[in-house]
Amino acid sequence: MKKIIFALLATVLLMPVANAQTAADSTANSDENRLRQMKLADLEKEKKRVEDQEKFKLKQALNEITEKQNRKEITADEAQKLKLEAAKEAALNIDNKLAIIENQRQLVERGVNYTFQFDGGRTLEIGIGNATDDNGSAMIGLAYQNRRKTVPYDKRTTSDVLFASGLNNTFSGAPLGESPFTLLRSGYAELGLNFKTRLLKDDNFYRLSYGASLQIQSLQLTQNRIFVPNGEQTSFETFPFDLKNTQMRIYNLIFPVYLEFGKSDKRESYDRIRYSTLNHVKYGIGGFAGLNLGNAQFLRYDENGRRIKLQDYRSLNPSTFVYGAGAYVGYGPLALYMSYNFNTLFKNGPIDQNLVSLAARIEL
Repeated sequence: MKKIIFALLATVLLMPVANAQTAADSTANSDENRLRQMKLADLEKEKKRVEDQEKFKLKQALNEITEKQNRKEITADEAQKLKLEAAKEAALNIDNKLAIIENQRQLVERGVNYTFQFDGGRTLEIGIGNATDDNGSAMIGLAYQNRRKTVPYDKRTTSDVLFASGLNNTFSGAPLGESPFTLLRSGYAELGLNFKTRLLKDDNFYRLSYGASLQIQSLQLTQNRIFVPNGEQTSFETFPFDLKNTQMRIYNLIFPVYLEFGKSDKRESYDRIRYSTLNHVKYGIGGFAGLNLGNAQFLRYDENGRRIKLQDYRSLNPSTFVYGAGAYVGYGPLALYMSYNFNTLFKNGPIDQNLVSLAARIEL
């Protein structure tokens, strides 16, 4: 009787453990099956990719042979012989690669995980901007790739990180030498995301360039003066101490739109068509519009032997809406950029002044 009782207790106590183990085994088998199906689907896609790639290579080889025949570099008989050899090589390449894929498929179906890849070296990848455009992206040294991502055959819109830096001043009708701002200490900076869309179906000569940018424009007054807000007006007043450095910064969010044009190279592969402007001159003309995000004034001066740094975030009454025209000319990712603000610098300033900027810009 005692043996029967102990047997029943053991059965009851071990049943949850057995059920948990059965559930875990079931989950593991389900995951393995799912992974196996994904590998089999990838191998089927690889078959088509191999055939498409070899057919594209054969097409290129046949075109090159035909061009040589047209240039009288080879005879018609020689061209025919070369075409047959190219076709045989393509067929052998397809047969050999498909055989490898078929063997790999059979191993996967039997649950054998075997992949041979010879790695004779090491690589270090450093990227800035849109370095791996089709399968991922890269920015400021960090990169990612998604090799399972489907690559579009014809990509009409691309994206880049835009950075610009240069000089800033104002135009009020007076000569540049009479400007109230120093030239070399008044700067311009811009950081944003830029898109380009090809406007023609089969030609990349015209592109629409557009995006969004953070724009920082700094100005430094001459003659030891600072910016002083008086209600809704802003004036330039002499500072009582010797200024070592002074600067007003204006922060804007702008949305530029430019018509860009220039030659580009068409790069064709078996599974994609891309256009590159890397080795060509480009031109752009257009404008921008946006909103002012705020301003700040930075002062550095000596008072009674003490070095003082002051940051003043009071509103200096910059124009709320900013808009203007711009143009650039460049080569590859680099360009020389110039812009003119139609809005005045201040809502109510001593004189009407419009910002003019000259900068070097780069598309990363």
